[in-house]
Amino acid sequence: MINPKPSVCIIGGGNAAHALAALLPHQVYETRVFAPYMDQADQINAALLEQDGYMHAEFAPHNQPNGLIKGKPMLVSKNAADVIPLSDVLMMPLPSFTYTSTLTDIKPFLHEGQTLCVTPGQGGFDWIAEDILGSDLLGKITVVGLMPMPFNCRISEFGKMVQVQELKKHYSIGVMPSTAFDESKLMIEDMFGGSVLPAGKGTFLECSMFPINAIIHPSRLFTLLSSWKEGNVLDENPLFYEDFTPEGAQSMDETNKELIEIGKSLTAKGVAVDIPHIFDWLACYVYNEPKESTLQRFFQTNDAYKGFRCPLIPASSGKGFVPDFTNRYFTEDIPCGLCLYKGLADIAEVETPKIDEIIMYCQKYMKKEYVVNGKLVGKDVGETSSPQKFGIHTIDDLKKLYYP
Repeated sequence: MINPKPSVCIIGGGNAAHALAALLPHQVYETRVFAPYMDQADQINAALLEQDGYMHAEFAPHNQPNGLIKGKPMLVSKNAADVIPLSDVLMMPLPSFTYTSTLTDIKPFLHEGQTLCVTPGQGGFDWIAEDILGSDLLGKITVVGLMPMPFNCRISEFGKMVQVQELKKHYSIGVMPSTAFDESKLMIEDMFGGSVLPAGKGTFLECSMFPINAIIHPSRLFTLLSSWKEGNVLDENPLFYEDFTPEGAQSMDETNKELIEIGKSLTAKGVAVDIPHIFDWLACYVYNEPKESTLQRFFQTNDAYKGFRCPLIPASSGKGFVPDFTNRYFTEDIPCGLCLYKGLADIAEVETPKIDEIIMYCQKYMKKEYVVNGKLVGKDVGETSSPQKFGIHTIDDLKKLYYP
């Protein structure tokens, strides 16, 4: 147990931020919330006033804690100056496309000794942080990438109540500097319970490469939509996980194996990373799935994944469904996930036919150009989280970054 407990600022107003705003004060963490997006801070404050300042979270019965949990944040503000300087730990449960704007907002108020914990911490967060914060400021704080996101949850009433289907009990983290690993491990264990291991060898490069959303979502959608063309409609919107197909599992396996080969090549060239298969890490380690199970069975039967539909929207004709290529399963997982893998593959000189195939399919309908002739050289590479965007083009560039 950490004593005294650090003060925490939750950044954001989404599903996980709601869960944290209930759980952390309940566990006697001095908690504030920075909600800079639109009028979320005003909405949350108005909602909290209606229930004596408490955020409510209903945890499913199999979790610990379970049932109704209430927590009272000290302050919710849209102004970083009100909350960031007063906090020891900054929790960022945010999608990767928000990293740049969020880090820009909080930069003037960061100070030496703070810990910045980003979850799930993918999408080249350390490259973005170096670009926005600069090496001097980044060297004065601890940065933790926490995988996976602690909660599977959905807001049922904004600013008031969140339903938590799953509070995970097994995590992997990457930490900068590496000397802060032990302290960071204790912090995560105290907040969420369970076990904490290094993400591979514990580097932030491994956080960006670990197989989570960018392995899951694009593979599932590619196999669902591979025969779809503009003008077509799908008769129904299937459940994303319960209706998981053998083809989706095979595509996921192929994509993940290419990612593992990228890791092996980087390691052979002097940039050591240890990238697992998603079944071994997410299914077996995080969720305790039996080793004799399969990817398809895991996603079809795990309670944490129940009830989620595919990112389809009603067709304009009113009959059937069409893909929503503005959904984050495309707009985040392709440029900030698969394109990042592809950029590393180009550096590591690894062929990635499955990753290429998925990117090429999606970029057509996203009206983007990332991959051209098998290389990440399209006109929209600057919109990705690939290493090339940040001037990282060679193995030597990676070595200078991770082995200065």
